[in-house]
Amino acid sequence: MEREPVVFFQELKLLVSDYLAARMKLLKYEVYEKTAKISAALFSSLVIAMLSSLLLFFLSIALGFYLGSLFNSYGTGFLIVTGFYLVLLLPFIFFRKTWIEKTIVNRVLEQLMDNEEDENEQ
Repeated sequence: MEREPVVFFQELKLLVSDYLAARMKLLKYEVYEKTAKISAALFSSLVIAMLSSLLLFFLSIALGFYLGSLFNSYGTGFLIVTGFYLVLLLPFIFFRKTWIEKTIVNRVLEQLMDNEEDENEQ
């Protein structure tokens, strides 16, 4: 028993449109998942950076007071701490493209590529 070509093509058209709709939905969910994972990684990194900054801030104040008591001048102690941070800051200013920007781009791409590799293995 052979189907009529018109019915066959109508069924085929319906199947193809259902398949394309399902693929679009899957693609949309994959984008949502990747966006959520990157957002979560970014948020956790920001929280860690904020807490580390607070820790560094209070340790710097303590170091400033300690050095100030050693030199009998709090101004000198805080000036030494400031000079130390200036020495640390200069390489980051000069090499920010290679150290910071490329590292961030590589991490985001790595996060995206890990998801694709997991999907290909399944």
